[in-house]
Amino acid sequence: MFASPISLSEFNALVKDVLNEAFPEKYWVTAEIAECKTNASGHCYLELIEKKAGSDQLLARSKAVIWANVWYFLSAQFQLSTGVALSRGQKVLIEVSLTFHELYGMSLVITDIDPAYTLGDWAKRRQEILLRLKADGVLDLNKELPWPLLPQRLAVISSATAAGYEDFCVQLKESGFAYQWQLFPAIMQGEQAESSILQALDAILDQAEHFDVVILIRGGGATADLSCFDSYELCASLAQFPLPVLTGIGHERDESVADIVAYRALKTPTAVAEFLNGKMMDNWEQLSDYQNYLEQYTQQFLRREKQALQLFAHQLKTSTDWQVHRQRMELQKKTLHLQTYSQRSCQQQQQKLSTYKEILHQRSLRQIEVHKHAMALMQTTLKMYNPQEQLQRGYSLTLHRGKIVKSVQALQAGDSIEVRFRDGSLLSQVKEVKSSSEMKSSSEE
Repeated sequence: MFASPISLSEFNALVKDVLNEAFPEKYWVTAEIAECKTNASGHCYLELIEKKAGSDQLLARSKAVIWANVWYFLSAQFQLSTGVALSRGQKVLIEVSLTFHELYGMSLVITDIDPAYTLGDWAKRRQEILLRLKADGVLDLNKELPWPLLPQRLAVISSATAAGYEDFCVQLKESGFAYQWQLFPAIMQGEQAESSILQALDAILDQAEHFDVVILIRGGGATADLSCFDSYELCASLAQFPLPVLTGIGHERDESVADIVAYRALKTPTAVAEFLNGKMMDNWEQLSDYQNYLEQYTQQFLRREKQALQLFAHQLKTSTDWQVHRQRMELQKKTLHLQTYSQRSCQQQQQKLSTYKEILHQRSLRQIEVHKHAMALMQTTLKMYNPQEQLQRGYSLTLHRGKIVKSVQALQAGDSIEVRFRDGSLLSQVKEVKSSSEMKSSSEE
């Protein structure tokens, strides 16, 4: 059997009484701020959390409030002590009392904040980041990069509307040096600052060969919410960047981790511009010294070379005169020798020519006799093969239609033929045509 039921409000009233009796005092509590908002009435509402060490796992969560009359003083005191406003992500040591409302439930009422705890937590986290960067071997990488001789091509990360960026540009323009800079716009404060600056660094890295130095500047805004410059990811990127990085983020309280890993940290954008101008002036003076030295060295070199050239010209003239005389004598000697040799050679060639002429004459006569004999022999042979000669020897010629018949195959029965003899010719008609093989067969039978 259940006891008589009570209403929810009555139950919550009982809970309120129990909690008030159980937690009558105020307690100092450590927590991390997950949310921090101020309404129109001036009250500040927070969500407090506790995470497991070394992870993002939540161990506890609670609502809290700072009433307007307390918030006015606590917020000013916290910012004065830390240099930043109370915001999400900060670890705080707060004095709280427990309250329970029948309608809104349980919450913590914050009555005091210890800024020293937050500062200590920041210092601890910064030290942990520095140790991690050192363990990774990247802490001093950017500082070890060589400084460019003439850092004229600048990649600037800043807000386009920041007064500090404008001051920086004015300083560069008034310096008289031929700077070339490109702005890579980024959000320089707030929750999106870290990712925005990392995106700008990635954009510069894609065209790093076009720049000499990276400039990270911030100015003209509030000093609050600079925690991104103590971020491990951002500072690791700055430390490992292949170009020297100059910072001028206006961190008046102390230097950030970004300042520590940068090639050179300066307080303000104007100070960065002055540093660049100083480097350019030093290099300009050094180049002027080199120019003066080069001019003096060139003049001395030209004087020495002129003297050496004059001496060489004199030696060359003397040597040339002697060489011309020697070559003239040599030429005369060779000319005389050539004349003598030419005459002797001509005589020898004339004798050879006379000998060759006589030999050629004798050989020509012999060849003529040989060819005469051959011609006579050929005439005799041709005469023997003359058809008329053959007829004189008793042979006859058979013609058919005016052409000599060389084979019985050219004739057939009934053809008229002419047979020529030494002393005349006769006409006859072919009665029968027999080949040699047919005649042979007939004789054998």
